Amino acid sequence: MTTRLRTRRTPHALKAAQGVLYQHVAELVRKRIESGDWAPGERLPSIESLAAVFGVAVVTIRQALALLENEGMVERQQGRGTFVSTSLKQKRWLKLESSWDALIRMWDRSKPRPIKVRDPVESPMLHPEDGVSAPAYRYMRRVHLAENVPYALIDIYVDSRLYARDPERFEQKMVIVVLDAMQDVEIRSMHQCLTIGTADLETATLLEIPLGAPVGIVRRVIRDQNDVVIYVGEAVYRGDMVKLEREFRKQE
Repeated sequence: MTTRLRTRRTPHALKAAQGVLYQHVAELVRKRIESGDWAPGERLPSIESLAAVFGVAVVTIRQALALLENEGMVERQQGRGTFVSTSLKQKRWLKLESSWDALIRMWDRSKPRPIKVRDPVESPMLHPEDGVSAPAYRYMRRVHLAENVPYALIDIYVDSRLYARDPERFEQKMVIVVLDAMQDVEIRSMHQCLTIGTADLETATLLEIPLGAPVGIVRRVIRDQNDVVIYVGEAVYRGDMVKLEREFRKQE
């Protein structure tokens, strides 16, 4: 199922992979800074040394450092070198909450951006354990943003009978939030499965991350009181913004 999600093509995402290498290098340097290998105020190795370490051309290192400078992660001082910024902002993570109410609160703050697709698939691929298929589904593809930064690419299938009741809200709001607000719809269960992958060209373009960057792939299935699958969501999350966190308590 994730294969179909990650090979679907959107018109504006079919770009040549120009500049991908320097983005890869910038990501590697970024991770070393975030992990504390290079502390705030510390001088980075010379451009020539970094080129040798990463096995790339000097111009690629220059492009990567320019990107990181624009992000405020490094400061380049003429005649002195490149230094880790002393005013690094603490990284803010978006948590994939484990409780229904917490997820609803998170999704209610998110802003979806619709995307047109060339080859929409009318129905999701369902497994026998998912539940009973609805007669038809409405398909949508979106990028979700937090503080104007894209953090997830998601393919959505919602029961077309429910969509027809309030299409405007479904198009403008987070679909699960709309479903949760429907008084006569009883959501019996939501099953979600997380796998780890890497960003292909389309995903990297839409989420503004380097090609091959780590991503979390989450499939969610929601069933109503009659075991009808009223929602299927296939989401790809940026690995540098989203984390799954859950506390387990040992029973006495």
